[in-house]
Amino acid sequence: MKNFVHHALETAKMIVFEDGRLIYAMNRPGYRKSLQRLQKKEKKTKIRVGFLIQVPNNWAVLEPVYEAAKTMENVEPVILLMPELTYFCYVKLMHVEWEKAYSFGHERYGDQCIETWHPETETWVDPAALDLDYVFLPRPYETYLPKAYKASGLRKITRVCYVPYSSPLLDDYRLLYNMHFVRNVRLIFCEKQHSLEYVSKLLAPTVKSGDQKVFCTGFPKFDLNQGGEGVESPLWPRSREESKQRIIWTPRWNMDPWQGGSSFMKYRERILQYAQEHSDADLIFRPHPLAQSALVADGYVTEQEWMDYLQKYRDGNNTNVDLTTTYYDLMWSSDVLITDVSSMIMDYLLTGKPVIYCATPAMGTMSDDPSLAIRDLLPGLYVVHDFSEIEAVLKQLRQGEDPKQGNREELIRRMRRDGHIGRNIMELLVQDYRES
Repeated sequence: MKNFVHHALETAKMIVFEDGRLIYAMNRPGYRKSLQRLQKKEKKTKIRVGFLIQVPNNWAVLEPVYEAAKTMENVEPVILLMPELTYFCYVKLMHVEWEKAYSFGHERYGDQCIETWHPETETWVDPAALDLDYVFLPRPYETYLPKAYKASGLRKITRVCYVPYSSPLLDDYRLLYNMHFVRNVRLIFCEKQHSLEYVSKLLAPTVKSGDQKVFCTGFPKFDLNQGGEGVESPLWPRSREESKQRIIWTPRWNMDPWQGGSSFMKYRERILQYAQEHSDADLIFRPHPLAQSALVADGYVTEQEWMDYLQKYRDGNNTNVDLTTTYYDLMWSSDVLITDVSSMIMDYLLTGKPVIYCATPAMGTMSDDPSLAIRDLLPGLYVVHDFSEIEAVLKQLRQGEDPKQGNREELIRRMRRDGHIGRNIMELLVQDYRES
């Protein structure tokens, strides 16, 4: 019964909010009034820009934008630490998870950070008191935010900006650019041309009027993924040797074929067996942060089975688990990635190293759509359908044969752009402030 209610609410949310043309039309007059009030405010010498940190794993997307903001004399960047909220049926607040975001933010930026929630008094900082001119929200799922910090609340006191935390690899534009969220966003910075076209059509009236602006800037976290040659990760079970092949496995977290599917259940035992049989390979399993909760909730594993599975990697002589928030050192110090439908593909491609793509139910059903990023990436990937094909590609790569290398180099050139995507985003923001 609980699962039925959950799925019913998810379906209703998709219909009303993600596809919600009605709420967009109803929202437009109020949004315009909010924008007009902001435009009447006296201009500042320094533009105060807030950057929300809620999920440490996603900070790499906004980090290049924040770093660019710090170098600009007419910009004052502010780090805002935001707990992650858990609601029951989207209504009743069940839990406030503040430790992860606060620990991550203070470790990176010290006392510069502003904590938006005071756990001692269980009160929120009034966002109006922050005196922000712009604020970047880290993801489009507002069910994890308090009411005052949702885009619908923030738009009344500041201009909301959005950079997607991922790139649509399948038919999930409605998730990353859902109507409930984007209808209140002033500046939207898309990662690719198809996203720009999708959002421009979705918000056509307000884009045409100039109330909302949409740009195709590229993915800012690609700025970070440069010059990693020679970087080493402490997670590898053995020191680097040319005779050992370093493998990362990152299966998708969701088994649902409509969301891309996952190769986890198909290969979870076989890939461990491979490592046990090949002393010339080191294997690191990096599960998605949502994998455990999703697989347990859907009944594929129990909590204990999941913990036992991770322990097998920790116990092996040539295996390990990566549960860290950042992964650039791991990527650059590896030799090959085995994955399926994952945004990590795009990150990993920028290292120039080969990717083995495990075909899932998404392949052959949606991947022929030219608007899907995965279709553009396929020429640079080794697409496999069973584990024997994985073994064959790994053997081929160990022997120094990499026929997809040229294709990957072309993909890298297109994806990285000028290497200053974060700064380009900030320059567009400054231009918007001057023109408003």
